[in-house]
Amino acid sequence: MVTPNEGDIYSCTVNHIALQGQPQTKTWDVDVALPSVGPAVFCGVGLTLGLLGVAAGTFFLIKGNNCN
Repeated sequence: MVTPNEGDIYSCTVNHIALQGQPQTKTWDVDVALPSVGPAVFCGVGLTLGLLGVAAGTFFLIKGNNCN
């Protein structure tokens, strides 16, 4: 198992009779992507809105019971 690091270059050469004596080489450059913060922000905003909704619902439920 190989763990690629940023800046590494990997290549693979294949020689087969169907290639008529011309081996083919494929080269890969490793691009390390930075983790995205989008999903974490979306989750945090959703959780905050959900908790505010529960708090507001509890407040109005208690206030409504006190009016009777």
